[in-house]
Amino acid sequence: MKKSVELGKTLLVNGSASVKVLSGKAEVFGYVIGEGQHIVVREGKRQPFFVLENTEFQVLLGLNGSVQEVETSTIPVSWDDALQMVRAIEKKDKPVVVMVVGKVDVGKSSFSTYLVNRLVNGKSMIVVLDSDLGQSEIGPPCTVAYGYSVKRVTEICELNTGNAFFVGATSPVDVVNRAIEGSVEMFKEIMQKVGVGYVIVNTDGWVDGEEAINHKLQLVRQLKPDLVIGMGNQENLGPLFLGLSSVSTCCIEPSASVNERVSEKRTKLRELNYMKYLKGAKVRSFVSSYMTILERGCLPKEAGREKGILVGLQDVKGGFLGIGILLEFNRVKRFMKVLTSVSCKPAGIVIGRMRLDPELKELTL
Repeated sequence: MKKSVELGKTLLVNGSASVKVLSGKAEVFGYVIGEGQHIVVREGKRQPFFVLENTEFQVLLGLNGSVQEVETSTIPVSWDDALQMVRAIEKKDKPVVVMVVGKVDVGKSSFSTYLVNRLVNGKSMIVVLDSDLGQSEIGPPCTVAYGYSVKRVTEICELNTGNAFFVGATSPVDVVNRAIEGSVEMFKEIMQKVGVGYVIVNTDGWVDGEEAINHKLQLVRQLKPDLVIGMGNQENLGPLFLGLSSVSTCCIEPSASVNERVSEKRTKLRELNYMKYLKGAKVRSFVSSYMTILERGCLPKEAGREKGILVGLQDVKGGFLGIGILLEFNRVKRFMKVLTSVSCKPAGIVIGRMRLDPELKELTL
């Protein structure tokens, strides 16, 4: 379909969809697209096309795709206020570190994308550390990962992947120490890189309750951000911010374009991500006695009960190679079979807490 939208209005597109600009100019979270350019909106995602001049779009809708026109920009003024606070931070020879916190589905990834596009200057790298295990945008599900760019992007999943750390769970609730360990390890690696101007830490949506607050405070103590940006109102974030008296903080509003997702939709997005990282996977056999095995989950001792458990594969230095699905683990003969797209020989395997069926749908472990 063709859709003409006037200057100052926003075309909200729910994926799956493909959007092409036939004439005019529009902006998606600070990324400007002009005539002839197109953007793919993934299933379960929503993108706001803010029109900078009268624009004609060609929109192709896929499964569950839809469009909606709204009268104004969906980007709150508070986003730009927070951006100016970030730009005002002055540091010599070290990247500026910004942490984004808030509940599930308030738009933390969208705001992180906005920051990337507004801060990028074509010279220094902008790095996003994604510690949201359940809705990872940069690495596979159940990982902490980071990506980088010197160019603008429409989503942070388009960043160049740097590295990942396999935690093995979709929530930090039962793996707090492992989740913190992954964030710290990836952060240290980022800080050793040359040419990094800004580091944006995109966190998970676990913020309610004492354990959640302690988890975020521990993350702040370890990463030492220059600014913590909370998405939501002061009432919701107050208990967390009370523990951040020594760190600069600010609150911003969620975008009106935020696509609230029920748990089933979040699970579906993870399953699509499993497919992405297991594309072209083959069954590979490994001699377990020659590998380091870390059991972050509970590996059943009964034969056959291990089938379907999600695992992370590591190189000889403990670096992340990719994910796989454990199909068989023979403790007597000391060999295992893993479905994975990793082609090189791993030196270690991390047993996760998730189980997938043959169609890559999540099961209870």
